Amino acid sequence: MGMQKVVDVHAHILLPGVMGTCGAAGPEMGFRENGTEFFRAGDYVLENVRFNNSPFSVPAQRVEKMSALGIDVQLVSPNPITYFYHQPKKSAIEFNKKQNDEIAETCSAYSELVGAASLPLQDPQASCEELNRAVQKLGLVCSYIGTDVNGLALSDPQFEELWSEHERLGVPVVIHPGPRGSYQTPDAFFDKWELDVIYGFAIDEGLAVSHLLFAGVLDRHPNLHVHVAHGGGFAPYQKGRLMAALEKRPFGKDLLNRPFADQWAQLSFDTAVHRSDALQFLVDTEGVDRVLLGSNFAGWDAEDGYRQMIEGLNLPVGGAEAILGGNAQRIFRI
Repeated sequence: MGMQKVVDVHAHILLPGVMGTCGAAGPEMGFRENGTEFFRAGDYVLENVRFNNSPFSVPAQRVEKMSALGIDVQLVSPNPITYFYHQPKKSAIEFNKKQNDEIAETCSAYSELVGAASLPLQDPQASCEELNRAVQKLGLVCSYIGTDVNGLALSDPQFEELWSEHERLGVPVVIHPGPRGSYQTPDAFFDKWELDVIYGFAIDEGLAVSHLLFAGVLDRHPNLHVHVAHGGGFAPYQKGRLMAALEKRPFGKDLLNRPFADQWAQLSFDTAVHRSDALQFLVDTEGVDRVLLGSNFAGWDAEDGYRQMIEGLNLPVGGAEAILGGNAQRIFRI
């Protein structure tokens, strides 16, 4: 039997070919006069980032770093700062097409990479069309979306056809928030210490899962698979609270048609939780078959020591191999 491939499903990419293709929103990356790097998407600006001429934006450097880290295959995904759900529909549609074209072209040039599609969710019909094009024509293997669309929950009825399109195409949807600061008005709670990223992501992921469950999206779409970044945010760790609400709160009675366990099994989670005890809890509660390696490759919080953490867990026989790559190959069909 050949060696199991290591597959990383949390790896954003920012390609130079999409710079300046969303009107006034840019995006753009470059250097200040003092030599510091910056990245701008709309009014959201990051300083001292390492996007330029780095593994984040140069595929050859990416593949070289992957090899050094022991990663065989990567699911490359849009940078969440460039979801651009708050931009005009026309600009967003054109940008997403360009971004998906660039990702697909990069994946064609590097066999180590497979791609995820970004969608203009402010236009659900255009999102269905772009998902179909990205999968059928470009060969991308999933969609990659935020946890809300300018404050509109993913459970909103206007997205119903989009979930059906995922089922028809047989591709998962990956949920990863964009920073609140990139599309919302200033917030005294989340703007300090980058809490919109550090803790806001976990909150937003937990809320998104709750909406998909309580609003019946998972119930109505039994063949929809939803993969959630950052270990699922708060969702797996507060699953019991969701179950208690269904049992004890007035709204919970008969809210679900299919068993909770069956719907929850439509979810999978990555390993980006930063602590081995947290990851052990995730594996123990969700099962070794629904946890996938996610390193946030080349990000500020990249987990380059992923293998040691995973192989140090208390796992059944074959468990490490499943998390390191087998589950991703099965779920994303790569």
